[in-house]
Amino acid sequence: MNTLAILLSDTYKQCHPRMYPDDIERLVSYWVPRRSMFPQQLDEMVWFGFNGFLTQYLQDCFNDYFFNLPREAVADEYRRIMNIQIGESNYDLDRVLDLYDLGYLPLDIRALPEGTKVPMGVPCIEITNTHPKFAWVAQWVECILQSELWKPCFHATIGDKYYEVAKYYYDKTVDDMIPEMACADFGMRGMSGIEEAIKCSAAWMLSFNKTSTIPAINYIEDNYNIDCQKEGIGLGGVSVEHSVVAAWYALYGNEESLIEKLLTRDYPNSSISYVADTYDYWHNVEVVIPGLKDVILAHNGKFLIRPDSGNMVEIAVRTVKTLWNHFGGSINSKGYKVLDPHIGVIYGDGCTLKNVKEVWAALAEAGFAANNIFYGVGAFCFTALVDEDKVIVGTRDTFGIAMKATYAEIGGKKVNLFKDPKTDTSKLKKSHKGCIVVKEENGKLSATDGYTFEEARSQAGNKLVPFFKDGKLLNEDTFIDIRNRLHGGNN
Repeated sequence: MNTLAILLSDTYKQCHPRMYPDDIERLVSYWVPRRSMFPQQLDEMVWFGFNGFLTQYLQDCFNDYFFNLPREAVADEYRRIMNIQIGESNYDLDRVLDLYDLGYLPLDIRALPEGTKVPMGVPCIEITNTHPKFAWVAQWVECILQSELWKPCFHATIGDKYYEVAKYYYDKTVDDMIPEMACADFGMRGMSGIEEAIKCSAAWMLSFNKTSTIPAINYIEDNYNIDCQKEGIGLGGVSVEHSVVAAWYALYGNEESLIEKLLTRDYPNSSISYVADTYDYWHNVEVVIPGLKDVILAHNGKFLIRPDSGNMVEIAVRTVKTLWNHFGGSINSKGYKVLDPHIGVIYGDGCTLKNVKEVWAALAEAGFAANNIFYGVGAFCFTALVDEDKVIVGTRDTFGIAMKATYAEIGGKKVNLFKDPKTDTSKLKKSHKGCIVVKEENGKLSATDGYTFEEARSQAGNKLVPFFKDGKLLNEDTFIDIRNRLHGGNN
């Protein structure tokens, strides 16, 4: 990236500084999920990604692409871009150079601890300026913050929903209860860019240990103080794709010899996921794989059969039953059948939350434990939730997220700001008024507005805690801290 950090906004943020009253000294803004489009399943949003955002953008990016550049280079590039955008008489370079000369972002940012489940209407972030000349900077942050944060929050929320289902069925049917191993992130190729894939995988790993998005490991280690190898987070697996099967079949005309090679020569001491539907899935499950039973049982690992098409619920359940008939297994202490540890199933296509629930429910009804099958989740399943009669696609509007200025100090006056459009009959766009305090009562967060800045800051028990001040990061939560906060220490 070679864009000036101060230009990481949409056009109108560059126009607002001159529009505010000349003697504005403080602006206080809040970032709030206002209303869920899916209230039956998503009545709370998981808050995640903030410390990574602060590190990457408000600290590193502003240092590298603003404060540490030559002053004249900043001025020249700002002029050049804004001349293209709105014309040379319509922006204020002096304000930008004043910020450059200050040498840091004069912001005081407080937020809920990451991993918090946030009810609708409760702010996640409070932002205000620490220098009276730079009230405009508090609202300038909105664009970059919005574009970077809504999606990790959405993915962390989706991951938590999968975790809830996994934990329910693992509690019910599995002896060695490790639901964190039940679902892997298979989403990298289905995302809209590498950065999105990385951050969404990081959000997924708040709930599960497994990902196929390799660079997500670096992201959480760099931004959230974790040793992934030590913690067993960021696990992948040896997997076959259709091109391998097709190439082998084109040469040898069978899959038996490929599977035997994988088990005995290529990966004798590793679990393997084998995509089995390149040609004839049921022939593989009912004939080829049982014919290699001795090789599979002698293998030092688990051979995971992967369907990749068809009706997920029907195929997954029938596959587990078929493998039980051929390979057997054991009955665990909860009375459920567990396949021989050398064989299992992994499904990586169509693993919607609804389908995953149905598979585990059908397996339990048939007497099988949930850990006979694993899931790879990504693409559509990472982007939307399916109800009986609708699909909700993840966007900033899924939780109605907005950042609004609700308090100002102008010429010595303390002023409550708000919006309440008469044409907005749903009242979605009605904002808070004044400064906000977030407290917890009976395990539930709630927000109360109407305070002055000093009153809000003096309230005991406010859950908005310091994260960033004057260019410095203040929060030291680790990735494990955040996982434990989300899942109540169950990880």
